[in-house]
Amino acid sequence: MQKDLDIYHEMGRKIETYVRPATFPLAVRLVDSASEIQPEYKRPLQDMNVQNFLCQNFKMSRSYGWTMAITEEDISCKIARVIYGWDAITDETKEWVNLFSVGLYAKDAEVSEKMQEHLYLIKDGCHGIVISPLTRTKVIPHVVLIYCLPAQAMRLIQGYLYCEGGALEFTAAGRMGSCHEGVVKTFLTGKPQLVIPGNGDRIWGGAQDSEIMFACRHDKLEILVEGLEKTHTAGLRYPIPTYMNYSPGFQEAFEEEATKRAGGTLVK
Repeated sequence: MQKDLDIYHEMGRKIETYVRPATFPLAVRLVDSASEIQPEYKRPLQDMNVQNFLCQNFKMSRSYGWTMAITEEDISCKIARVIYGWDAITDETKEWVNLFSVGLYAKDAEVSEKMQEHLYLIKDGCHGIVISPLTRTKVIPHVVLIYCLPAQAMRLIQGYLYCEGGALEFTAAGRMGSCHEGVVKTFLTGKPQLVIPGNGDRIWGGAQDSEIMFACRHDKLEILVEGLEKTHTAGLRYPIPTYMNYSPGFQEAFEEEATKRAGGTLVK
């Protein structure tokens, strides 16, 4: 077990070296039973006396470095509860979704229901999830989430496609980003996802305006890291080195005024 964890720790360190995200890349594991949750893991209800949203827990783990365990009792978000199989999808649930969405995300119930056609669900449910910083993860992940800037996401895409070829394909709905498109869709499809965090991620989950997410399933992580290493060696870097080998100049009007005032700013 520890040997396997060490492999993920090292891959996490390499991602941090080559991409330099501002917060910890996250290892996320879907757990089947309470036996997989250790006493030292942080629990929202037990340790903070609060039910919260899943996106909040991603933020706490990636910013504070906590390993967190989340189960049905910890989550108050109705949408996340449905996605992870903690609440059944009933006619009442569908009606609530439409009532919530119409006028906000959809012009009418017919449009709202089209969103439900694109949901990825843990149909058999799971006991919970564990979230842990990848460089010191306590669990073997099913999915790795990397919150990043667009340029950093570009490097992750370049790294993955170095080995796989083609192009990365993803969908976006402007909502249910981290918990749905990040974890569940990536887990079920096996394909990396470029995720645009939604309102929940940004209002409650603390994602910044500049942040997006790259999500990768555990069995594709080695491919990603190998590609990052090889493309870095070839010269694709982050931070991106700006080309500086040129003679600078100024707008003509500014240069004329600068010359009148003090003889100019350039040595002739």
